[in-house]
Amino acid sequence: MSRHPSGELSWPPKKEDLERLYLVDKLSAMRIAEAYGLKYKTPKVAESTILYHLKRNGIKRRNSVELSTKFNEETVDEWVRRYQEGESLKEIAGGELSPVTVFSRLRKRGMKLRDKVEAQIQAVSKYERKPFSGDKIEKAYLVGLRYGDLDAVRHGRAIRVRVSTTHPAMAELFESLLSPFGMVHRYPRKAQFTGYEWTLECDLDSSFEFLLKKPRIAELELLGEGEFSAFLAGFFDAEGSLFLHQKSSGPAPEANITNTDRDILVYLASRLFNLGIFSKLSLSNRVLEETGFNSILPMWRLDIWRFESVRKLARAMRLRHAEKVAKASLAVRFVAPISRAENYALSREWENRAAEFERDRKGFVEEARKKIEGTDY
Repeated sequence: MSRHPSGELSWPPKKEDLERLYLVDKLSAMRIAEAYGLKYKTPKVAESTILYHLKRNGIKRRNSVELSTKFNEETVDEWVRRYQEGESLKEIAGGELSPVTVFSRLRKRGMKLRDKVEAQIQAVSKYERKPFSGDKIEKAYLVGLRYGDLDAVRHGRAIRVRVSTTHPAMAELFESLLSPFGMVHRYPRKAQFTGYEWTLECDLDSSFEFLLKKPRIAELELLGEGEFSAFLAGFFDAEGSLFLHQKSSGPAPEANITNTDRDILVYLASRLFNLGIFSKLSLSNRVLEETGFNSILPMWRLDIWRFESVRKLARAMRLRHAEKVAKASLAVRFVAPISRAENYALSREWENRAAEFERDRKGFVEEARKKIEGTDY
């Protein structure tokens, strides 16, 4: 197999490696993803990535008859555990097998199929909504995220929170934030400008009512330093960007935050100035023009371009969006003057990470397309 000198499997995967792992060693797509060390919050995303590369390399997928005869005792042990914890036969089968096949294996272990009443009790328990903790820092972060990507509406007695995205990092962030409080559902949908995307939604306890309305600027001005830092991180995870700018003396990180709400950006500029972070507010419809988005509202942009201001900004925020966390950690490592050799090495690392994130994004969109068109492999 093609490997790094360290002996680890190399990425992107080679055809001969995939053939050995999938056809000879009979590993599942999930196990192959683990072998490559793919890091995703949701194992299904990692599995889908491997299935995509199998198809891309012309490797035919094992049929269900073959699969049904190749499960070892360890696999069935895992099925038993998952079924006892309340998962349905369909969830365990995962679309790769018939639920009947799964149950036949469980029955040989002496498992009995849950009756409808018991299944309903399991479902109610599984989808139980838990109240918000009341933590002020967590609340400030969620409110910041709400100002950007999150949509929140009242749904019966629940607060339904939703986000649509083409970035797996945002999907993972949504799930990590809200899954402790309610069941997160994910489904693909067609999108006007990106072709396809994923929508995630979660019904939350009524204690999350603070997400229904964005607070007024006067309320935000009362935020203490720690709460403001959390609010800024949430807002930046939703609406902010960190990128490299090639200046005459070398590469340097810059940042901006875009939004149609001018007042919120004016507020942020003022609070950032008090932290020694300089910014400039300008009217910019570049994002609208590039996407073709038609809006009667102008797009405003807050630019942070001074070298030290960008570094201070990156330190001031406890970001949680994986892509932005990675870029912020690189931004603080840049040194003055920006012509120094180590900055060029950092810029190459930055570009490699950005390319990796873009590959993940395209794979995420492709997975949504396959689900909708019924061609998921």
